Amino acid sequence: MSTSLGKGLKVLDFLTHTESSVTVRELARGTGLSKSTAHRLATELQSWGALEAEPDGYRLGLRLFELGGVALRQHRLEDVARPYMEELFDKTNRLTQLGVLLGIDVMYLARVGHQGHQRVASPVAGRIPATCTSLGKALLAYNPAAFAEAVRAGLVRRTRHSITDARVLKGQLAQTRQSGFAVEHEEARIGLACVASPVIVNQRAVAGLSLTGPAETFDPLEAAPAIRGIARRLSRALATQ
Repeated sequence: MSTSLGKGLKVLDFLTHTESSVTVRELARGTGLSKSTAHRLATELQSWGALEAEPDGYRLGLRLFELGGVALRQHRLEDVARPYMEELFDKTNRLTQLGVLLGIDVMYLARVGHQGHQRVASPVAGRIPATCTSLGKALLAYNPAAFAEAVRAGLVRRTRHSITDARVLKGQLAQTRQSGFAVEHEEARIGLACVASPVIVNQRAVAGLSLTGPAETFDPLEAAPAIRGIARRLSRALATQ
């Protein structure tokens, strides 16, 4: 791993195998990095919160434990959501996905659908700008800070149908809050249409469910009641966990 990211990961990996703080010299020796590189990476990781500085060296920081907690919550989310996703797929026979907001992107956590003639239920790792997807819109509708950040960053155009006017998108998000679902037609990928509903716990959209189908044959509005109902039931289930 010759990249800066790879070297940073080597630093973190080395520290996971130590029980006490380590000096920059020990860090360099243990990772095979030069002392100057080890010092620079340790400083950068400390500024992000991945490392904490002590009088006798560095140790892992609390930011990593926070990320670990997020990962555990996401695994729990997938476990609880799985039967609801299966039910939604059985009702609609459309690709069903679970996702969360990661910054101004949607990160997809799981899916239920068909791969060829075979039914699949699997984790899926992927990120798409939230403003281009129905699932992203369903989440942005309840996260004004993320919406503002997406506007500041510039709305992404993935296809000719992607919304790049902040006023138009803001109007759609207001409609989503009223209806309980969001739609998109070929905004993320030509040939696909989607509908999504937020999963809300304690008045916060913690995740979203989406259905996807061919733009020519899939009517998101027709599928909206089914996904909205399942998302609400999942919301109640998560609230009792």
